[in-house]
Amino acid sequence: MSDARIEASLDDLERLLATLVDDPDPDKVAAWHAGFKEALAQAERGPRWPAIVARAQELGRRLETQVNHLNAIRGAVREELLARSKGSRALSGYKPAGD
Repeated sequence: MSDARIEASLDDLERLLATLVDDPDPDKVAAWHAGFKEALAQAERGPRWPAIVARAQELGRRLETQVNHLNAIRGAVREELLARSKGSRALSGYKPAGD
């Protein structure tokens, strides 16, 4: 197997990163990862390998940035849900006076 399959997989990751904004499709990410691991296992690691590794590392940094962004969104959603839950509990304990 040639290194071209790895390069194609990195192309796929680049396209995937362009579409992963705030709502990634986990199935697409998992499918890409499985294909990448398979391509990596069969790679020749020929003369273009150092350039492939450098590109993969750069894409890995971009992916890490995206993961951090998504983790921040997840944290904000959790905080919002917690605040709403606390507010609901506080309101449920409120009984108007004078009845």
